[in-house]
Amino acid sequence: KKFGSFTAVNDLTLEIPDKQMFGLLGANGAGKTTTFRMILGLLNATEGTVTWKGQPINYGVTNSIGYLPEERGLYPKLKVKDQLVYLGRLKGMTKQTALKEMEKWLERFHITEYADKKVEELSKGNQQKIQFITAVLHKPELLILDEPFSGLDPVNVELLKDAVISLKDDGTSIVFSSHRMEHVEELCEHVCILQRGTPVVQGKLKEIKRSFGRKNVTIH
Repeated sequence: KKFGSFTAVNDLTLEIPDKQMFGLLGANGAGKTTTFRMILGLLNATEGTVTWKGQPINYGVTNSIGYLPEERGLYPKLKVKDQLVYLGRLKGMTKQTALKEMEKWLERFHITEYADKKVEELSKGNQQKIQFITAVLHKPELLILDEPFSGLDPVNVELLKDAVISLKDDGTSIVFSSHRMEHVEELCEHVCILQRGTPVVQGKLKEIKRSFGRKNVTIH
């Protein structure tokens, strides 16, 4: 992807394994968000193609995709319940099914009492939980998470990690970005590390770690 003379993502080829977790790692500005936006069709690639199960990603398949952007995109004046039902229906859910799934997720995150509160009345951590629920409410086959743990305290990070692992175990293909290696190591089987928009390390995490060996430091 080029913006004028600036190349934001360069010579990147990814294959997301079915029903597994893929980590896209890199510092801020490495091209992770731009890559996600190209996958979703929010940005047109300057060169190359993006397909899901062999088909181009368009409005015919978006109901099977979930996306959690790094920036919060919730309606601050809208109540949590109304917001989740509205976004669920945009993904093809009935109101009754959306409410049922909403209740399940609110219980899981211990925030059932916030269903009738406006988003702007919630803490940043609880807003992130609601944003996460909007991405998974419709049970997507492919889930894209852009820095999902950003700004969360350790307790809420573990809560979201457990939810992500549970979704993967239920058959969701997940790709998520992070600038923290420990999150990728803990959750992912496959990884790609971007530096200034170019992949520098890519493959199965175990094989990558094995190829670099181990360094021991002794302190006297």
